[in-house]
Amino acid sequence: MCTPERTAHDRCPGVLVLHEALDGGLARIRLPGGRLAVASLDALRRAAELGSGLVELTARGNVQLRGLAADSVPEIAEILTAGGLLPSTDHDGVRNIVGCPLADEEADAVVTALDRELCADAMFAALPGRFLFAVDDGSGMTAWSGADVTLAADRDGRFVVELGGWATDWRVDAGEAPAAALAAARAFLAVRGDGEAWRISELAGGAAAVAATVGCELTGPELQPGPRAPAAGVHADLDAVTALVPLGRLDASSLPGLAELAGDLRVSRARTITLRGVQPGRMSAVLAGLERLGLVADPDSGWAGLSACVGIGACAKARGDVRAAAQARAAVRLPGAPVEHWSGCERRCGEPREAAVSVVAGEENLDAALARLGGGR
Repeated sequence: MCTPERTAHDRCPGVLVLHEALDGGLARIRLPGGRLAVASLDALRRAAELGSGLVELTARGNVQLRGLAADSVPEIAEILTAGGLLPSTDHDGVRNIVGCPLADEEADAVVTALDRELCADAMFAALPGRFLFAVDDGSGMTAWSGADVTLAADRDGRFVVELGGWATDWRVDAGEAPAAALAAARAFLAVRGDGEAWRISELAGGAAAVAATVGCELTGPELQPGPRAPAAGVHADLDAVTALVPLGRLDASSLPGLAELAGDLRVSRARTITLRGVQPGRMSAVLAGLERLGLVADPDSGWAGLSACVGIGACAKARGDVRAAAQARAAVRLPGAPVEHWSGCERRCGEPREAAVSVVAGEENLDAALARLGGGR
């Protein structure tokens, strides 16, 4: 994870506030629940083509654009607003909601309501850009996210409210779940006051302080982690198809082809794309179409669980070509290999919490790391 210099306000980029990278401005577009409507793909393409033409999938299930000029912000905002990707300029940087790509209608409805109610209240524009909500369908898929407030579906059809990685005795019906999550966010802001905490874990008293403010009690560790993302391939029982996006990068020119295939598109933290609502007779054709667009539909691919930061050419702090190293690793990694991340510097940007293998350029020679792990350039 990237750890920038601590200030009173985080510096997470959005659509309206770009991050200046070595290759130009970077805009981050929030996708609550990782959901990207087919109708929004053309707007995303047009915005990406104002920069480098790349669309990157992030470790929080969002997307970002690179190589943008500072004076392009008004045009980008106009395009994305018309495309349904920027519903509130005041809440641009705080619509951080992780979901499960194969979630059922109930969990989806909770994500929709949470995003809507978040954007309807001016108070929440003050949340840090690193403050994270999660809605879990019971699969445990969001447990890897390290969310500040999680709504986790329980076996009885209700949702458990988790705070900063701790389960609580607070259980609510689906219709009450968004309000509960926002009550926890209000409590975070109240406990933080004029402080500099970005996450619940950084508060004095941590999750216990938030729990006391909302009137619940911590009961133990969060929900047990499940799979990081749906496996690549066909999910026939759910009318879904999933593919990996190597290094999390899509060319904007591929988006029209994706739109032709997609019904309902979901992005995951593991940089996969899942198409929902695929008719049984079309699954093989959709899978083949994704592969033609450069995505990987083989669950045993070396790309499964492999990621890297942007590296040399895009980040001034990078000390090595970690993307080339990751490409070499993908060719030799075995099925079921542990989650692995290659970082260009010690900030470890984009590194998953669950990474079991971590290589940092500068701390280790990349060719030596490849020799140690397997692979070569």
